[in-house]
Amino acid sequence: MWDNRTVTTTRQTERSRQTDMKVALSAANAVRRDGFDQMALTRVASDAGYSSGVIYARCDDRSELMVLSWQKSFWPELSEILHAGVTAVVNRDIDELNRAIETWRSRCGESAVPDIGSATEVIIAARRDEVLGEVVHGDINALLASHGAGPGDTGPMRELVLFTVATFIGSALLNSVTSAESELTIDPTFILHLLANRTVHERPAEMSPSESTGFERPRTGDELRDALIDATEYVIARAGVHRATVSRIARRAGVSVGAIYGLYENKETLVLDCVSVLHPPQAMRDIVGWSAMQYETFRSTMGANLRMYLSPGQNLWRMFRVESLVAARHTPALAQMLEDFGHDYVESLLGRMPIEIIPSVPARGTMVGIAVLATVDPTIQSLDWQWVPIG
Repeated sequence: MWDNRTVTTTRQTERSRQTDMKVALSAANAVRRDGFDQMALTRVASDAGYSSGVIYARCDDRSELMVLSWQKSFWPELSEILHAGVTAVVNRDIDELNRAIETWRSRCGESAVPDIGSATEVIIAARRDEVLGEVVHGDINALLASHGAGPGDTGPMRELVLFTVATFIGSALLNSVTSAESELTIDPTFILHLLANRTVHERPAEMSPSESTGFERPRTGDELRDALIDATEYVIARAGVHRATVSRIARRAGVSVGAIYGLYENKETLVLDCVSVLHPPQAMRDIVGWSAMQYETFRSTMGANLRMYLSPGQNLWRMFRVESLVAARHTPALAQMLEDFGHDYVESLLGRMPIEIIPSVPARGTMVGIAVLATVDPTIQSLDWQWVPIG
């Protein structure tokens, strides 16, 4: 017979699990609604139907709360999709791949909690949160390593797995910034099918790593404005938009806080100006790089673009771009600006290229996803991408 104390303990344990799950889902919803850096623990508790004490009995702070949410909510959903997708691509199983894509779509919907866009935001935030990063980076690197894409692996399999995972997470992040009806919404099916139907290539001797020191920093002609834009990019790339305080930007620029407010109404207008100056020339460089491509050279062009995008000279821009995408999920004015730039990018790209070069547009998600993965495993930045598994 069951001892009464055993029954009571079992009930308490089950009740505790249910409470953990409700708190984890509430935190996941808060990331989607407010953003990782702006979520309030009291709101999370209230939305879950508990007092703040219930949260603090489980988590000392926001970092511990997000670890709980990652382990109970985000990672179970994300890892299932990534594992199924990678396995299907590696095995060239189109039916299983299509099922993984459909599951991905369902976890990107407006009512999905947790959603993949928010999971990607947590991955990006984990690079600047030691407690969360230890768990998040460990989980993702373990998944990559289990499929032959860990830091010690080289060759076609590593790039194949990285491409697959990057396409899922990068596309989700980009789509979470745009409206569902937007022509910029990325369907990863085409890229993922290319991966699954890949032709195995030998390492092409004629391809060499591209050397890039970044792009020419655009100048506005106003010395103060240029200094503030440079400082804003630097601080956002390291801290994210929400934590990029005006005082920190001022210190980086070597000016007073008053000087910033003499030129900008608030931090948001400064960030928007920074994006408006830095984004167009970078997007145009991308267009020039893609427009030289023909369908039969998509593989080599993708490899060259990745080597350029991941080069040391691009580090600052790459993280500024990723953090701007995260901020745009919760800042309508920034989301609209990026969407406008995206429309211009796609129109210019399609105007320069044969209409059959479809992969170039959905590959935007893959490029963003690779940048996200590089925050988890920095060795990705040193790959020469000679094995790009498309073609």
